[in-house]
Amino acid sequence: MNLSKSPPIGAIYHKCALQVNPSSYSVHFRGEPSDQIGPQSYARLMVEKALELEISAIAVTNHNNVSDIPYFMSAAKGKGLHVFPGFELSSSEGVHVLCIYENDTKQEELERYLGEFKIHNTSPSSTLAKQTFVEILEIVRQQGGVSIAAHVTQNKGLFEVLQGQSRINAWNDKNLLAIQIPRTIDALKENYREIVQDRNPDYKRTYPAEENLAIAVVNAKDVKETNDLADPAATCWIKMSRLSIEGLKQAFLDPGSRVRLNSPDGESPSKKHIEIVSIAWEGGFLDDIELHFNPNLNVLIGGRGTGKSTIIESIRTVLGMEPKSETANLEHRGIVQDVLKNGTKISLQIRTYEPMLQQYKIERTIPNRSTIIDENGEVSTLLPADVLPGIEVFGQREISSLVKDKNKLTHLLDRFVQVDSGLLEILERKKKVIQNLDSNRRSHISAQKEHEQIIEKLQELPRHKEKLQKFIEAGLAERLQEQSNIVREEHILESVSERFEPFQDCLSELKFNLPIDRTFISPRAMDELPGKRILEPLNTVFEDFEKELNQVVEVLECAIQKSLKSTEILNSKWQERKQAVQVDYEKILREMQAENLDGEEFINVSRK
Repeated sequence: MNLSKSPPIGAIYHKCALQVNPSSYSVHFRGEPSDQIGPQSYARLMVEKALELEISAIAVTNHNNVSDIPYFMSAAKGKGLHVFPGFELSSSEGVHVLCIYENDTKQEELERYLGEFKIHNTSPSSTLAKQTFVEILEIVRQQGGVSIAAHVTQNKGLFEVLQGQSRINAWNDKNLLAIQIPRTIDALKENYREIVQDRNPDYKRTYPAEENLAIAVVNAKDVKETNDLADPAATCWIKMSRLSIEGLKQAFLDPGSRVRLNSPDGESPSKKHIEIVSIAWEGGFLDDIELHFNPNLNVLIGGRGTGKSTIIESIRTVLGMEPKSETANLEHRGIVQDVLKNGTKISLQIRTYEPMLQQYKIERTIPNRSTIIDENGEVSTLLPADVLPGIEVFGQREISSLVKDKNKLTHLLDRFVQVDSGLLEILERKKKVIQNLDSNRRSHISAQKEHEQIIEKLQELPRHKEKLQKFIEAGLAERLQEQSNIVREEHILESVSERFEPFQDCLSELKFNLPIDRTFISPRAMDELPGKRILEPLNTVFEDFEKELNQVVEVLECAIQKSLKSTEILNSKWQERKQAVQVDYEKILREMQAENLDGEEFINVSRK
């Protein structure tokens, strides 16, 4: 039996664009003029671009409309691009939701689904559905589709539209399986990142997707023209055994191992590690058998007697490796002697991606040594450990025996421990850690004191409000209105200096960093470099940059001084007003004393 032409078995990563819009989108929703290309030609060009970018699947999700989906289906037919039909809805609250269905869902059925959301207009529209966000998720599930909360951190997204308890309820709904974010989780605002990483106690999901991730996240930026497909934010990698709605659901339930956001270069997640592509045998019990491996798995699973151990020991044999436990070693020798046998040739096909894509074949005819053949068919001087650095192979019973041996288990764990280059490095790291801890301690104490002061002031607030109300009822607010206004105006003037502080700090920072240190590109520093003639103009670059920065400093300093001077003039005029009001205020206070009323106390309470 020869399986050399068989594709990998199991789930593989597919590059998916889950928010592709038809030609009418820009016209209806962005107010852009029609390019007259026509919906059919537009769909064909979009499909061609997707294939050029090695995209495996697209979802066509126009707002409240499915009329162009047949054009995409026709254009993609027989070309290896999977089209998920669907649409984008706006819930009754205004939250955007992508609704995606199985590839074979007919247009009439999609229109019926839209009708269930009370969308009956056949043209693209921004009409709100009659159902809430949570109700839409449930209906789409019943229809056999999958929902994605679109652009959650942006306009009309879940986090921006819903607030308070309604947002918490929506976030915790069991039917919400995935959300769309613009870039990476790390790039989210802190408050959103805490929710997505399941670190906000108010938003804790009952069944988070995994540790430190509440829900699956995807990149699926609006694609309104073919070039948008090349934007890393428009696609993500989803691991599925078969391109289907069920495949999407399973991936969203296990995002840690099945969903990858785009790397900066857009490379597939499967292209970040060395792959054992296939194994083949010539001669012996497994003569003429070739098995292909899934590029994204590193474990063999199967029933008793299905050949798992034979494959494992064959890999070990061709790589010249031996098991780490004595029991496993005996089993290994037995399989080599009785199953594989002398004279059998085992071949491993290897694919590497660093520093460039390369193919190798490692061959071993038992009991001879292994030979490595490169992609040009020439024998290489490399060893198996050079082609597959750091590879480890374990059998099931071997793992069980290693777990029971503390010494061997500790040896296995040593690979996860960072090796220090020396005692001085350890001491330096320890010093930095202590410094950071001390700095954190001081910051924490300062923040704690500030927090306590705020709490104290807040606790006094109800008492001040009550006293103020009594003064108001006694008529003091009306009689001392002008002085109250003075208090408010004074607060405004006091806040002016605070607004200038960031710019004054910026000016100080600029001055501190000028002149720019150019020692690293001095003639002496580059004296022995062969490329110094190319690098010498860097000195001119920094000179010009420094001149422009000095101009910025001068302009900024002038602007700050001019503004502060203008502020001083305004403050002087206001002081004249304050003095005039103060005369009337003191007169009113004397009148109030005769009435046993304390006007000064009213002003103090108002200020507090």
